[in-house]
Amino acid sequence: MITLVGTMAAVLTTSSFLPQIFKAYRTKKMDDVSPYLMGLFATGTTFWLVYGMFKNDFVIIGANAFGTAFNVILLILKRLYSRSS
Repeated sequence: MITLVGTMAAVLTTSSFLPQIFKAYRTKKMDDVSPYLMGLFATGTTFWLVYGMFKNDFVIIGANAFGTAFNVILLILKRLYSRSS
């Protein structure tokens, strides 16, 4: 049961970035999205990924591998679609 709860938390938390990725791709706008949020979150998920590897916990590894990837995608979209000041 605890693994199911952890898996559901991982899936929901990780997938929460998909709507922003799809919206950014569709509208080609990322001006109002903070790069600091994405950068800090990507750094945090990278540390969680390493932690999961040390613990050999595949739920933590999977969630944070995708979380890191999604945040890197958002950072790339931010770079591509934000207007220069």
